[in-house]
Amino acid sequence: MSKDDKKQSIQPTRREFLATSGAVAGAAALGMDPGIANAAKRHPKRGGTVRFATRSDARGLDPHRNILYYVSSPLAATTAGLLDFDENMNLKPGLAESYDISKDLKTYTFKLRKGAEYHNGQTIDADSIKWNIERIKDPKIGHAFTRSAITDVERVTVDDKYTVQIHLKNPSAIFAANVMYYPINMMAPGGADTADTNPQGCGPFKFKSWKRFDTTEMVRFENFWETDADGNALPYLDGVIGKPKKEDRVRLTALRTGEVDLIDNMAYADMGDFKKNYSNDFNTWEVSQVGTGYVSFNLKNGPFSPKDNPNAHMLRLAAAHAIDHEGIHQAIFHGQGSIAESFYYKSSPWHSSNVKPWPEYDPDKAKSLLKKAGGSDVKILLVARDAYPYMHQTGEIVHSMLQEAGFNISFEIHPNPVLRAKYKKGDFNMDSSANSYRMDPDAWYARAFHSQSPTNKTRYGYENEKVDQLITAAKVELDNDKRRQMYADIDSIINTDVPLIYTHYIPLLEAGTKKLKGYKPAFPGPFQYTQGGLRTSWIDTTT
Repeated sequence: MSKDDKKQSIQPTRREFLATSGAVAGAAALGMDPGIANAAKRHPKRGGTVRFATRSDARGLDPHRNILYYVSSPLAATTAGLLDFDENMNLKPGLAESYDISKDLKTYTFKLRKGAEYHNGQTIDADSIKWNIERIKDPKIGHAFTRSAITDVERVTVDDKYTVQIHLKNPSAIFAANVMYYPINMMAPGGADTADTNPQGCGPFKFKSWKRFDTTEMVRFENFWETDADGNALPYLDGVIGKPKKEDRVRLTALRTGEVDLIDNMAYADMGDFKKNYSNDFNTWEVSQVGTGYVSFNLKNGPFSPKDNPNAHMLRLAAAHAIDHEGIHQAIFHGQGSIAESFYYKSSPWHSSNVKPWPEYDPDKAKSLLKKAGGSDVKILLVARDAYPYMHQTGEIVHSMLQEAGFNISFEIHPNPVLRAKYKKGDFNMDSSANSYRMDPDAWYARAFHSQSPTNKTRYGYENEKVDQLITAAKVELDNDKRRQMYADIDSIINTDVPLIYTHYIPLLEAGTKKLKGYKPAFPGPFQYTQGGLRTSWIDTTT
């Protein structure tokens, strides 16, 4: 597939989507259950259990109350959504075989596959999908991040047992991307009462047990609907055992000593040496962009806010010119990955090279602008989250860079609950943070930069009428080339207005034993996807 071809298939048309599900539709036409039409076939090399060490553990088991991150939460292997995605993050059929969009872009009609089941044996039908979406929308239940994907849903209706309609408050050309398995995970309505202790999802693996911060055990779901290209039942593996190990070196040691078979990441300082010296002993998979790092400004109040300081933009420019991106690239990421010019890395179908660059590193200009803005004596508070090393490490080096430029700046590291309180109160001036890869750009740009976005109002306070117009227009634009240019235009404005400064694309280096066969993560890091990842992996006991 060429680069241009990939870009054309970011958001498939109904015809393109149906084409990808032709084999499934064919099985249904023959009167067979599309999920188990070839259930008797078994891949000849299937089997084995993967011990998967990850950076974190789930906070809870209920897939609606908790975020099951598709890169580093083993429990994500138990989940499925209306739609799925492939290795390149193109939308693919999931629990829905196909979907239609109304002319006014306000109604999405999903045709569900027949015969698919939840892990408790309950049939996946339109009523159960309606129940899931309504439960997620309940602010007393649904996690805020998960709810944010469907905030525009007005109501859900059932046409027949296998047809469900989702009605939106506003027109949207991009809603389909919001109902893939991350973050909208479907669970059995009959398992709601025990979801905190024994979740009943519908993904390729079924929950067995969980001991927090120690072990998550899952086994193959024998009635999972998907098959590989040859008609073999998926997944191949007998099971997955999650082993949370927060420290990078601990995970790497566990892999090298044979305690685990797969790790989701390693320290950036170890990546180069590992690739050079251990490639014969272990497989490695480079993920170029699991997310994008940035340093943002508080424009709601304080010295960087135009409401409180007429020289706020000049002061933000001074800070931007003081940041040495190459220094961050070497000191924090040890030369791994790439410096960010916009939100999307070049391997993403949403990347555009037609973006005005951010202010270049120029310490003399930074000092001059700082003096001109009268900001030398203004106290600045930079904050960062404690959970992710690259966030607070970038914060530390940015703190040092701004000090050298003459800023009177202090730096604090906090856990997420404390940071959320500071965001709400406006008790900070700068923030070293990052955002995970978004399959559709609207999930980043609308939340971060639209003036009416709750996230923007809480964290950034950025207002730009042109940006609002571009975000609104992109939501209803069906031509992906036009949408891509709209987001490039937004990034150009962002790099001029400087409500934030993109710093670095967050890379990962996954590694696994040579016994693990058939595994490859999707390009932003997900470990399971349509006909790939842990769904098509097995343990070779002969090596």
